[in-house]
Amino acid sequence: SWTKILPESSNGSNNNNLWDGQLEHEVLTVKPGIGSEFQEAAFYHKASDTLLLCDTIVAVSDEPPFILTEEPEYVRALLFHARDDPLELVDDTPANRRKGWRRIVLLFNFFFPGAAVADLGLRPLLRLDPSYEYGWGGWLPFSWKSEEAESKAFDVYSRGGAPTIFPIIQIILARGNSGAATLEWVEKVGRWPFRRVIPQHLDAPLNMDPEAFANTFSFIEKGVNGVRFCDEDVKFLRYAEEGFLNFSVYKSELGPLQGRGGCEL
Repeated sequence: SWTKILPESSNGSNNNNLWDGQLEHEVLTVKPGIGSEFQEAAFYHKASDTLLLCDTIVAVSDEPPFILTEEPEYVRALLFHARDDPLELVDDTPANRRKGWRRIVLLFNFFFPGAAVADLGLRPLLRLDPSYEYGWGGWLPFSWKSEEAESKAFDVYSRGGAPTIFPIIQIILARGNSGAATLEWVEKVGRWPFRRVIPQHLDAPLNMDPEAFANTFSFIEKGVNGVRFCDEDVKFLRYAEEGFLNFSVYKSELGPLQGRGGCEL
């Protein structure tokens, strides 16, 4: 079979029977820079009043996802990130699993989170041990300032599992005529009477209606590229926007990412 290009919308004379009447869809296309393109597809499942998404909405809670606690390989990953010393073998406890999960979330969202100190030089490499049980030779290029700091950063990011947007995705969505393309797509999606959202990453399903969905993108109408996360966490991403990405992405009237102050990580 051959991959077929998904029409921009199921709302068209030639697309009414595309999903046999079970689904409707709307495609978002944002061009964040020269030669680059980001796309998201929203699907509305009529029978269950459910909105299906890939990347634009995310929510996370402090408990690791089920898949990470049922597979031994993934449990090792949680314990790998729960270490405070390169060759430490931490006990497999619910608390350590949550600790590892908390750190994973902060790392994959912010790359250089504010509660961590990075060392990408030779020192971590000199401590590698190929026989280390959790893998990677025990490589530990980050140290964490304190459990209090990382817990605060995670709690601010999670807000008890409230929906949000991946920060790197928000950088992209703020482009496309300074978010105009995203707002147009949000308006189209908001016409469907969905009652829950199933994103393809992290927590699901989410109890969200069109109003709650639209509120997640309210930063565009406010005219400020603000996020609810700690400003220390988005500092590196802001530096990237203003620095080495400056020549490859279009300018946005919303400005670079701005986090909340007062975290004091």
